[in-house]
Amino acid sequence: MVLGLKGMRWAMGSLPQWFVKLNIFILTPIVYACMGHHQEICRRNFKLVYGDAKTDQQYAAMIKQCLVNVSITMADMLYYMKRPQMLEQITSFHNEERLKEALKPGKGVVCVSAHMGNFPLMFVMLRKRGYKVNVIIRPMRNKKFSKFMFDMCAEWGIHMIQTVPQRNFIKETFGALKRNELLFILLDEVVPGDVGVEVDFFGTKVRRAAGPLLFQQKLHSSIIPMFVVKDEEGRFHIHMEEIFNSKGRSEQDNIAGLTKIIEAYVRDYPLQWGGWFNKRWKV
Repeated sequence: MVLGLKGMRWAMGSLPQWFVKLNIFILTPIVYACMGHHQEICRRNFKLVYGDAKTDQQYAAMIKQCLVNVSITMADMLYYMKRPQMLEQITSFHNEERLKEALKPGKGVVCVSAHMGNFPLMFVMLRKRGYKVNVIIRPMRNKKFSKFMFDMCAEWGIHMIQTVPQRNFIKETFGALKRNELLFILLDEVVPGDVGVEVDFFGTKVRRAAGPLLFQQKLHSSIIPMFVVKDEEGRFHIHMEEIFNSKGRSEQDNIAGLTKIIEAYVRDYPLQWGGWFNKRWKV
């Protein structure tokens, strides 16, 4: 897998983008045929949301398009990371004044996001915009892939913070917010049963981390939901929602509210969400 990504990275730096994308479309049916297990996971998750509203043919088309989007997302990431000026020309920031306002107190901002669109490129563009970007990430099973991603993010000054060891995790996350930086939490991941809170997601019970609220309570940092989506013309749009108001509500209500915002984006851009392939979606 990593060798393939390294080869793809070389290709994106040396070959025309259209040529690489053409090969992706040619190879997709072969890859699709080899991903029977992942197809079933994706189909199961789709059916949890859409039920009988979709036919088997529609489900098959959606699963295939999700796979195509994952491939194109990786190709875009490798291509534009080497061409930041081009990326800047096709990226629009929506309501950036909300982020600037949230940074004024000097306590950093907890950015709640999801595996939506090309979120690594969102980090790149924020970094190019002058923001200091930190991303919380759980340790990956594939150590070689983990190193590949960490090295690539380090080239752009994107700081990846692993959740373990806990002492180092607390030191780095608190330090980032105290330096008035951005701390990203991808809140669409299922957490173990002994942590987090149980909330509703598309009518299904899921467990989500309470991290955004814990950071806010400890350091009084603002919370802003932030997402990136891609339009039909190939342009990227980074959307910054209003500063999240958590006052007067329980921890569960607040995490449920943040989850509803994520759900709204998934409803609007279902094929751009990577969570359909996650077998640990449900509790």
